[in-house]
Order: sequence, then C-alpha cells, then structure tokens
Amino acid sequence: MDYDLKQHPVDTIALVTATERLTWGELIDESSRLAHFLGRTVPDARHIGLYASNSKDYVVAVHAVHLLGKVLVPLNTRLTTSELAMQLDKAHIDILLVDQEIDLNVPQIDVSVRDQEPLRRHHRWGRDEVMSLMFTSGTTGHAKAVQQTYGNHRASAEAAKKHLGYEPTDRMLVVTPLFHMSGLAQVYRCALFGSTLYVEPKFDVLRTIRLIASERITHLSLVAIMLGRLLDAGLTSHHLRVILVGGGPVPRPLLEEADRRHLPIAQTYGMTETCSQVATLLPSEALDHIGSSGQAIAPTRIRISRDGEIEVNGPTVTPGYYNESEADAWTEDRYWRTGDLGTIQDGYLYVLDRRSDLIISGGENIYPAEIESVLLRCPGIEDAGVTRKPDPTWGAVPIAYIVGTYDPHELTQILNDHLAKYKHPKALITVTQLPRNANGKLMRHRLKETDYDSTS
Repeated sequence: MDYDLKQHPVDTIALVTATERLTWGELIDESSRLAHFLGRTVPDARHIGLYASNSKDYVVAVHAVHLLGKVLVPLNTRLTTSELAMQLDKAHIDILLVDQEIDLNVPQIDVSVRDQEPLRRHHRWGRDEVMSLMFTSGTTGHAKAVQQTYGNHRASAEAAKKHLGYEPTDRMLVVTPLFHMSGLAQVYRCALFGSTLYVEPKFDVLRTIRLIASERITHLSLVAIMLGRLLDAGLTSHHLRVILVGGGPVPRPLLEEADRRHLPIAQTYGMTETCSQVATLLPSEALDHIGSSGQAIAPTRIRISRDGEIEVNGPTVTPGYYNESEADAWTEDRYWRTGDLGTIQDGYLYVLDRRSDLIISGGENIYPAEIESVLLRCPGIEDAGVTRKPDPTWGAVPIAYIVGTYDPHELTQILNDHLAKYKHPKALITVTQLPRNANGKLMRHRLKETDYDSTS
C-alpha cells in the first residue's frame, strides 16, 4: 500500500494557512524536498520527533517523514523541558524537527529546511508497520507512547469517510493542535481523500467564525468548551456539514442551541489508543440520545465488561504501547480495555467517566462528568470540573471547581431538579480557569491535587 499524495490533481488546493495556499503539486514538492534532506543528512534516524506549532511546515514535515518510511513522533509544545526530555528518551527519538531550537541534548533540524532535489522513491507502507508514536494526552497523569500502524490510520480515515462523509470538495478546518490525534487525523484524511486542509496556529473564536463563512468550511473538529465559545460569538451553519465534538458529552443547553441554529453536531468518542473516533452520534440523532457518543463505527466493536469498563476491538486499535508493553490493556480475547466506564443502551454508547475518576460515596457510584453537565446548565457558569475529596463518613464526596458567576439559589434549584442529593457537590470553589490540556480536555487529576491553583 502507498502513502500516495500523487493521486490528487496537482493543481487543486491541498493546504491553506493564514499566509499561504499550496496546491497538491506544491505540497508534494515541499514534502519530497524535506524528505530528501532528511534522508541525506540523517539516513539512520528511525524515530523522528516533531516539536512545532501548527503551520504549513508542520503538515509538510508529517508527509516528509512518512514519504521516507520513518516513524513520526508528534510532541506537545506545552510540555516543560523535563517532561519533553522524558518523552524523547521513552520514544527513542533520534532527531527532532523544530520551528525554534530548544535546550535539550538531541540533534535538531529546522522544520523549514528543504533540499533542491526531491525524494524520488517514496516508501510503500505495509498495513502492520508502525507509522507513528503519539503520547496519550496525560489527562490522568502518566503519558504513554501509543504505537499506531499505517493500517490503524487508514482504517480510521476510511471509517470516518463511510460514517460522516469526506470528499475531495470538502474543506476541513483544524483549530486544535496537530500534535493531538484530533488534529493529526485530519491531515491523514485529507491525504487519503484529497480534501482541502485549513490549518490555524491556535483556536481564535472570531477568526474561526470568519473562516467558516469566507472559506465555505464543511468540516470542523472541536471540544465542547470551544463549541460553547463559538455559539456565544454567534456561530451559524453556513456550509458546515459536520462539527465533530469530542472530549466528553456536549451539555444539553449547547445541543439545544446548536439545533436551533441548524448546526450539524456529531458527538464522538475515541482515544489515542484507537487512532481517533470509534463511536459517533450523527447530527440527526443529537437530541434523541442526549449524553450518548453514538454507535460503534463499523467495523469497530464496542462492549461493556462486567465491571462497566468500555472495551474496544477493531482495525484502528493500537498494537500496544512502545517501550512499555507491561502497560498494554488487552483482554484474553483481544479487546482493548479503555479505562473508561460506560453503558450501551439500544446500541448507543454512553461514556460515564474515567474509571480512575469514579467517586464511590457511601457505596454509591458518582460520575463527575454527570455533575459537570448539570452545573453547566446554570446561567453564568462558564466551565466546571468535579473531583473527589476524602470524607470520614462517606469515604469520598464530590467537590466542584467553577469558572464564572452565578445565582446560588438558581444553582441549588438546578441541582435539586437534576441530581440526587448524594451527587450534589459538597463544596463549590470559584476559580479563574480549569486545568485543560492543549486540546481542551479537562485534566481532572490536577483537580485532585490539594494545592490546586487555577492560575498555575
């Protein structure tokens, strides 16, 4: 099988940034010339790290590494130097492509370099070859390097095309970091299907709305907090066909407002270990299955274990962690244990929470995500995060961190209307912001730190 960028018409637009528009011919040329440079100067490098902001050069580098047949290791630009050093060591990175030099003892090459001559012979990828190593988001603390094969990436893209539709005429806007699966997956989908990729350096609410309108964007990938900000700023449907929202259930008020504006919200569930989404709730089903992440995307299979854990089997599932096989989460019959708790009702998946985040209070199971969704119903609450606090009577109780201002009486009424008393937060702590990673996911393990400071 080929990683074949040449299948697309060379004069059609492949990549758009704030300053440049590249045709497929130009993108292939730049990627091939970077690949030639790397093959000439560091021929023995196997694992190539990529530490850079979203840009044209980032996308060029992704393709260049794969044209050479090397393993790509995207790295989070928000990591500290010590965190980055640990990941470089764990992933056995030979060289690092960067947009600015960093203070680490590893060979570094500027991501903008090119040879005059292009790489002539492109690598032909086998389905089981490891194509990338991506670190888990770290929302539960310890990040692990996930192996992803060419077959994983291809199966994920093909399943998304079948379920949601991706065509050469589509325009995909990426406002999430390309070092996360939600962003990088769009690079691969465009490479396979010939869609135009729009890459923004960061999420800017007003610029995103302008691009959706002026560039006739058809596909957009977000997390719920981003969707809320776009709705507040006046987002309307324009030419959007899919707004993919991951990172947790979308609160009902956001869904209802999106429905009023005819916005095509597709809630999704996936993880780095499953190479993006494995279940998606189609826009037409959004209000009929509130809180659901949808049905499994064929040929992926999803089941719930006796302990309530979500288990996944299919061609998008990782072969395992790199250099940490003892952490692999296989069942005896080759289902991957996700660490998430959930239920399946009438074929629809409902993700309750991370197993590690479950609060057991007086023998009752309490799911922080459920409380958060209710808190966000209250006018004035902009963001909410719930975690556990030890309690001498009940074992543990929920406490909530809240961003925004609200009427306490109104909030009490909302909690009484939607949650059993034992689920009510025993403390409400107002903070200026919650700890979220670069992709917008709540890092609930940070809330568990007794010295959590919202400004850190």
